[in-house]
Amino acid sequence: DRRRDFLYRKDASDPEPLFYTVSARPPEDRFGRWRGETKQYRPDLRHGDILEFSLRVNPVRTIKDEAGRRKRVDVVMDEKCRARAGTGKNGMPSQAELMRSGGIKWLESRASKLGFEFDLDRLLVDGYCIHTFSKNHRPSGKKNRIRFATLDFEGVCTVTDPEAMLTTLFQGVGPAKAFGCGLMLVRRCPCSPD
Repeated sequence: DRRRDFLYRKDASDPEPLFYTVSARPPEDRFGRWRGETKQYRPDLRHGDILEFSLRVNPVRTIKDEAGRRKRVDVVMDEKCRARAGTGKNGMPSQAELMRSGGIKWLESRASKLGFEFDLDRLLVDGYCIHTFSKNHRPSGKKNRIRFATLDFEGVCTVTDPEAMLTTLFQGVGPAKAFGCGLMLVRRCPCSPD
């Protein structure tokens, strides 16, 4: 019955599930099923700090359909539809090109409000995946289906607004936070003067 006060991200590179979380309160393991390690998280950010970052998001944009209704669309699929409409199947960009161009546009449109700018030459856009599952373990059907896409970014960013960046680190980026999206993992860049 509480309002969500945490972000999380599952790291699938380990055979055992590993979750990174940022939360307003320490996590509780009421049943003793998890092995946890907690640390205080108090980033000290200043204008011009250079950080390496990793971010998994649900990259959507809002458009108007033919009837004028607003709806959210996956940016990679939207890029694909736009490319197909402009070029037909011949000359279609690759999935990697669509993922990169859609992802970059999405992140560029938000970065300044989030308190950073990123180095385009050092930005990796990867891991596009569509997730589909049923709500509350009900039989499948369009009304009971949850479907969303994720996209991963890794790169280097410069803090332009420390307060906005702190808000980003604690409140996340984009929608689908309940599904492990939005947590921006950062660390000081070895190339940073600090």
